[in-house]
Amino acid sequence: MTESFFVLGDQLSTEVAPWATLSTSTVIVMIESDVLLTAPRHRTRTALYLAAMRAFAEDVRSLGFEVDYRMARNFTEGLAVHRAAHAPSVIRMNHPRGRRATALFQRLNVEMLDDPFYLTSIEEFRRMVSGPRVPTMEKFYRNQRQRLDVLMVDGEPVGDRWNYDEENRLPLPKNGGEWPTPWSRPLNPAEEEIVLQLGETHPGGDALEFWPRTRSDALDQLADAMTRIIPHFGPYEDAASGENWHLAHTRLSVALNLGLLHPREVLAAAITAFQNGLAPLASVEGFVRQIIGWREWVWGWHQLRTDEYRSLNSLGATNPLPLTWRSFGAHEMSCMNHTLGHLRDYGWTHHIERLMVLANAATLAGIEPLALNDWMAENFVDGAEWVMEANVLGMGTFADGGLTSTKPYVAGGNYIKKMTNFCRDCEFLPNERIGPRACPLTNAYWNFFLDGKEAIATNHRLAPQRRAAEQRPDRVEIQLGATRSRRIIAGDGDVPVS
Repeated sequence: MTESFFVLGDQLSTEVAPWATLSTSTVIVMIESDVLLTAPRHRTRTALYLAAMRAFAEDVRSLGFEVDYRMARNFTEGLAVHRAAHAPSVIRMNHPRGRRATALFQRLNVEMLDDPFYLTSIEEFRRMVSGPRVPTMEKFYRNQRQRLDVLMVDGEPVGDRWNYDEENRLPLPKNGGEWPTPWSRPLNPAEEEIVLQLGETHPGGDALEFWPRTRSDALDQLADAMTRIIPHFGPYEDAASGENWHLAHTRLSVALNLGLLHPREVLAAAITAFQNGLAPLASVEGFVRQIIGWREWVWGWHQLRTDEYRSLNSLGATNPLPLTWRSFGAHEMSCMNHTLGHLRDYGWTHHIERLMVLANAATLAGIEPLALNDWMAENFVDGAEWVMEANVLGMGTFADGGLTSTKPYVAGGNYIKKMTNFCRDCEFLPNERIGPRACPLTNAYWNFFLDGKEAIATNHRLAPQRRAAEQRPDRVEIQLGATRSRRIIAGDGDVPVS
């Protein structure tokens, strides 16, 4: 009898198990569901998945496999029709990355193999984070360096330092800096047709050319990143610019998250660039930290947690996600306007705009964390359930109360002014806490420490900020201005804020 192998849109590689052992008599199953086509996700994100899946199906056919590529209302219907047409004795797949997908395919009697797209097995990850004290991400990262023997010499880190944060946190140059152009490939006619068809129904711009759709694209982008991008990455990885959406970020997350690249080959390329003198140690270490540290960390925790995690809301934030955010609309705060504009135009912003603009603003404005999480997962080209959960519900909004990070990542306007040029053309003043031109982030930041939420009051790492807020002579005025600040951060006045 026929056996079938089911491939999801983020598993687009024949370079991983079990492809080397698959008989060409195996039928490869791929399904475009109505949700993928009709959900109001960013146009570039949707086009990317469609283009990459269709290109992968053609690549697999060229290897001699039969590909049953189906359009269906959902995966349940698609697999049922496939079973009726091919009567497979078994349908196998590599383990999905999302918990909800895992539960679905378990119910549909699909046999799941180990996920081959990471450097750490779930059993290894469980062992590494078990014990009386859950390790921090920093401890996990150092363990990964040792376990994988990455940037290590005789058991010690190359350069005698584990990280180069001091060197890698420079603000944007005052002249805006000079940055390498981002990798891109022009669209072929089939890709142009996909983008055209989605234009009427999906929000956001057309930026498909900037993202890899095939294995060949991904390898080309990787080579380009190691020669032109990563040498400049480290020093300004935490900076942001209103005029430049990419700076010196490799933007390899899309290729990794679609499965077009494996973290092992990305890691090898970065180490080779360092060894060949193409990239400084500080830049390579910062990049390696993202690949073997944070990426594996957020994936592992997603696998170990249950869906109850999605309902956590330690700060009790209940304000709805504003229309201006959802529609990528014009915003009177320059930092929000630039960040929403980058997301609208490219389906992507780098981590500082995600964490210190969007998530920071949402936390200070009391926006419901799960709404923010799901919106970001649906509109970033590298977004996914497993990607956003720890980033948004954990680190970004502190909804999990400290399971991911030890304190909320909140900041006022002065941080934005220091690290970016967003404040240059803003009507609000980042150093003003009260008054008509007070920066809403600055006012809301100080109010954050005055409003008495238990998760803030009991967090020892926030004690200095709490004391400073309580001793401010203008603390009453700060609190009186907080509702106005939350309304401005919301950006449109279409929803009440509390």
